Amino acid sequence: MEAKGLVTELMDEFQALAYARSPWETYWRNVSAYVLPHTEEFDYMLSSTAVAIDSVVHTPVAANRSKHIYDMTSLWAIERLSGGLLSLKTPETEYWQNLAFENYFSDDQTEEEDIAAETLRNYLFKVRGNPKSNFWSAHRAAARSMCAYGDGWYMVRENRAGGVAIPYRFEYMPLNELYPGVGPDGMPNRMFRVFGWSALQIATQWGEAAGDKVMEFANDPKKRHTRMQVMHAVRPRDDMKRRGYGIPASRFESHYLLPEEKHLIGSSGFFSFPFVRYAWNDSGTKPFSEGPVASAIAEIKSLQEMGKNELIGVQTALRPAYATYGKNYNRLNLNPGMTNPGLINGDGRPLFAPMTSGVRPDFAQSVMEARRNNLREMLYLNLWQIIIQDKNETATEAMIRAQEKGEMLGPVGISFNSGLSALTDREISILDRQRAFDQGSPLEMPQSAQGRAVSPVFTSPLDRLRRMSEVVGMRQLADFAIALSGGDPNVAGKILARFDVDEMLERAREILGAPVKSLRPRADVEQQQAQQGQMEQLMAALETMRAGGEAAQSAGAGGLAMAQGAEAASASPALQNLMTQGVPAGARAAQQFTQRAQ
Repeated sequence: MEAKGLVTELMDEFQALAYARSPWETYWRNVSAYVLPHTEEFDYMLSSTAVAIDSVVHTPVAANRSKHIYDMTSLWAIERLSGGLLSLKTPETEYWQNLAFENYFSDDQTEEEDIAAETLRNYLFKVRGNPKSNFWSAHRAAARSMCAYGDGWYMVRENRAGGVAIPYRFEYMPLNELYPGVGPDGMPNRMFRVFGWSALQIATQWGEAAGDKVMEFANDPKKRHTRMQVMHAVRPRDDMKRRGYGIPASRFESHYLLPEEKHLIGSSGFFSFPFVRYAWNDSGTKPFSEGPVASAIAEIKSLQEMGKNELIGVQTALRPAYATYGKNYNRLNLNPGMTNPGLINGDGRPLFAPMTSGVRPDFAQSVMEARRNNLREMLYLNLWQIIIQDKNETATEAMIRAQEKGEMLGPVGISFNSGLSALTDREISILDRQRAFDQGSPLEMPQSAQGRAVSPVFTSPLDRLRRMSEVVGMRQLADFAIALSGGDPNVAGKILARFDVDEMLERAREILGAPVKSLRPRADVEQQQAQQGQMEQLMAALETMRAGGEAAQSAGAGGLAMAQGAEAASASPALQNLMTQGVPAGARAAQQFTQRAQ
């Protein structure tokens, strides 16, 4: 397709997405005004490209946009909600996600696969934790946008110049710049982003391909910082047009253009969708979702109006209006120590009085506090109070309480899961193309994992809380088994033989969040136990021979020699060396010794 025809097609598709987005803008505008006045702005209906770009580049001062806010509950509530969600779902100091190789026939992984998955996980978190990757900044901003607007976005951009330390970077995408689309499965599959860059930035990024006007502005010191409009369009590539290798074979096509000039700057592609979406209510086939503020916006507006009236009421009570007698137009001066001539009569009675209307600021404040509690409930703030732990609880009570916490907070945190899964897929896709899993690489996968997809397993404090019922069940089962035994060792041994201790330890380790290497591999433990059993058998055989030799001393010199031989063999440095080196060798020595003794 020629560049001119492609630009026309992209502009038409953008107009369709802008029209589909317009019903959401009234809601977003209210959220921006009352909840996040210092971030995105939605002051214009986006009916054309010029207006859309005008709304993007227009950035008012937050102080001017918050002049109508009289109650701060909505502002700190959204910060508390997003902060609590981040600390429980993606704590910055923990591994809140593991990786597992998908297998349709068995849920069990080998020790080698577990270590490989954990090594890859550690590397992903190392990249995310690098400040230069910008993950935490983008992640927090997207989470806050999700809690306020219902959707939060950021882009995972491949960074070949970053080397092993930063193979990709994260860039937060403000919602007011984005016009997404979804496929039949409801998953995002296209994105049109409209943003403003200076002429110098555009020229630096694309050079002569940016066009004559951009280059003219970029070369003029007076115009090079003039902001211009750029559109980035990402959409699925037609399967009929995918060919060869490299970018032409990528799943998504990518185009940059200057919409005002109707000029195509450049085209490329992505092998996986580069945008990650955090959706509060990711259901259906809509590109946008409502957040918790949607149900609370009316309460927030009412609270702001009450806050304004409460402020007026307090001012009225503290500084009421005054009425004067007759035609006295002297201005009252209520400052301390000042004189007001002509404002009292000959009897000393004042010729003025405050005009009170019975305003009760305390009543207004009590009503507002009740409304604030309603808002806290709507924005889940009261849920965070149940995190407080009772120090007098027993271990079992604490685990049961933890399970209850997880069940109550679970629906809040599950909003993250779809976006975090898409994040992991995007990261692994980039690493795979950069050949990070090839033979000889530190991230080389075991042969058994070749060709198998990797999926995330969420292990955040919130996810572990929701699984605490398994640990509680195992603990209660063990207590029940002890009660059944009634103190009888035979019964206790029979019951305990039914427990798979290794499986219980593995499950508890996973739920409690301990590293894989905190438990030794089962095979190593079983081998050591087998060696220890053989060692005990060897020592028992030697002791038996020594006892038999001592008992036979009265039978003659042969018995005496047998006893002495057993003692000498027991003290032999060679045999002791074999016993310390390994039981198999020690077992062979014992067999040879027995044969010689016979």
